[in-house]
Amino acid sequence: MNILERRLKVSDKQHPELQSLRKHITSCFSEIACFLLPHPGLKVATNPQFDGRLQDIEAEFKRNLQQLVPMLLAPENLVPKLINGQRVRAKGLLQYFKSYMNIYKGNELPEPKSMLVATAEANNLTAVAEAKEVYTTLMEEICGGSKPYLQSLLLEAEHGRVRDKALHAFHAKRKMGGDEFSLSYCTQLTQDLEDQFNQFKSHNESKNIFKAARTPSVFFAIAMVFYVASGVFGLVGLYPIANLCNLAMGFALITLVMWAYIRYVL
Repeated sequence: MNILERRLKVSDKQHPELQSLRKHITSCFSEIACFLLPHPGLKVATNPQFDGRLQDIEAEFKRNLQQLVPMLLAPENLVPKLINGQRVRAKGLLQYFKSYMNIYKGNELPEPKSMLVATAEANNLTAVAEAKEVYTTLMEEICGGSKPYLQSLLLEAEHGRVRDKALHAFHAKRKMGGDEFSLSYCTQLTQDLEDQFNQFKSHNESKNIFKAARTPSVFFAIAMVFYVASGVFGLVGLYPIANLCNLAMGFALITLVMWAYIRYVL
């Protein structure tokens, strides 16, 4: 048994969190290898002022590092990475970096539990991001900027269908931490999808030319009614009433101009 197998061996004597961590490591990767490095030196290990300068690192460590780096970056080793049997995309990899940076930014090494939680968090956040992408892409095809106005009931139905697809994409994504851990992310995802739908709904309503024309048409109709009434009262000699109708017509036209100025200029 080599050193890697010994390190990843699961034993009943281990803490449950350590057992869980080892099981997840072996299940997430199809191939696991290791490279032993010598001690980097006392200045690195004990000096609190160490800032990464190469002159403070032992020469033997640097020599071995010169062997490790080409192995990691060799063209034949630069294959698409898989985690939990699924290919890691650049967006998901960035989420892993962010999660691990949060637990490594302290002065002490993180506990195994912290690393396990960080990995599970990155899994779930990546699944959330991909589910949102599914929802946004499908809704853009239905009611995006170049699409015509869609009736409210039909838009609601399409939202329900697309939301279910997005949630299915979230649940289908293999994640660490279990269903209980993922529940809060699923709840937040559902809320985020509803917020996105409200934005799509508002944008869709802005395309309703009949609704947009409702306000100016009312003012214009009022002006026309008073214009006709003014002519009728003028013909029968009721000039004071005709003048009042002209005043009301002018007020309606001024209001219409002000509405257009506020909506399209300011």
